[in-house]
Amino acid sequence: MIGVIADDVTGATDVAAALSRAGLQTLLAFDAATHVAGDADAIVIGLKTRSIPVADAVATSLVALRTLQNAGVTRFYFKYCSTFDSTDAGNIGPVTEALALALDVSTVVTTPAAPIHGRTVNDGDLYVFDVPLHETHMAHHPITPMCDSNLVRLLTPQCNGTVTTVPLAAVREGVAAVRATIAAADGAGVTQVIADAMTNDDLAVIAEAAEAAVLTAGSAGLIGAIAERQVASGRAIATAPAGRTAIIAGSCSRRTLEQIADFQASGGTSHRVIAEAGQTAEQLAEAALTWWDEQSADSSALIYSSSSAEERNDELPEAGELYEQVAGIVAHGLAERGVQRMLVAGGETSGAVIRELGTMVAVVGTEAAVGAPWIHDVDHGVHLVLKSGNFGDVDMFTSLAGVEDND
Repeated sequence: MIGVIADDVTGATDVAAALSRAGLQTLLAFDAATHVAGDADAIVIGLKTRSIPVADAVATSLVALRTLQNAGVTRFYFKYCSTFDSTDAGNIGPVTEALALALDVSTVVTTPAAPIHGRTVNDGDLYVFDVPLHETHMAHHPITPMCDSNLVRLLTPQCNGTVTTVPLAAVREGVAAVRATIAAADGAGVTQVIADAMTNDDLAVIAEAAEAAVLTAGSAGLIGAIAERQVASGRAIATAPAGRTAIIAGSCSRRTLEQIADFQASGGTSHRVIAEAGQTAEQLAEAALTWWDEQSADSSALIYSSSSAEERNDELPEAGELYEQVAGIVAHGLAERGVQRMLVAGGETSGAVIRELGTMVAVVGTEAAVGAPWIHDVDHGVHLVLKSGNFGDVDMFTSLAGVEDND
């Protein structure tokens, strides 16, 4: 059985989608210590460890590792963001090293390449739709600004061990060449090997070369290639039922803003959450839910706090955390009202929704968009899409909510 430890919630759904896409019945858990039991081919544990203190990220990840071991997992994967979100302190390097030490693994093959999402690696440099990482919007990320595209330079300060690469030439030469490169690195005491990959075929070669590895790491790209080499159980992948959809958006990414604009331009009804000084999350959520109650009983609708950089109020420095709390309270209120379908945009927003709903384990279903599957919280009777801010086509909100049926 494959077990994945993901460093955030939407990253967990992304990798769960890759496993499900390969035909593997996948369970998704949202707490490191949650007991996970069920008939599955893969288990993913979504954490919130991407930007917390290193010691906490390591400790939580090791708890998740023990949870997966107790569930019968024999092959492990550490999933991090395909844009390598991290700082000089971590957390990608330290968590990978800690997992490797616990599993008695000397060298870990890793790559953030995910061609399906436009992420490629060549000469150890990470590209986002052919643009070097440091030239993208990630250079201005408020928590993990990515000001370099070279993965060796990014990862080395985070690690106690040494880092090298599997060059694209070796990948294109084939499985034997990749295995020889990894073996040479292992013999030289290298602890992490970053693999170049420009295409899904490149990832397939790396996956075959590393098929005996107990631990690998990277984005959803490599684990998707690994999953393709597994024998699927043949169980049917569930589909969410049709019906009214609540969209809760907190991401301020360009794609989410485009999706909001498309939804509104198509006639979708929406309520924007705008905080003023002194307002509480409870007050803002109550106003949003009151608005929801005034809408047609069968119409989908959008509640959002997303905004462009120009629209943000610098006088409310804690607004981001406040809006996350609002999203969670709103989701809980919607579930109490019988809403069974929710689309949530944004990693932090998704984490807040999951915590407030009390979702512990969900069954992964079909994809609403690439990397954004429906998941079924069986205990609470809710079907969710937890979408990374940059995922999905521009018309994702509109099409998923069936806005054309509301006119």
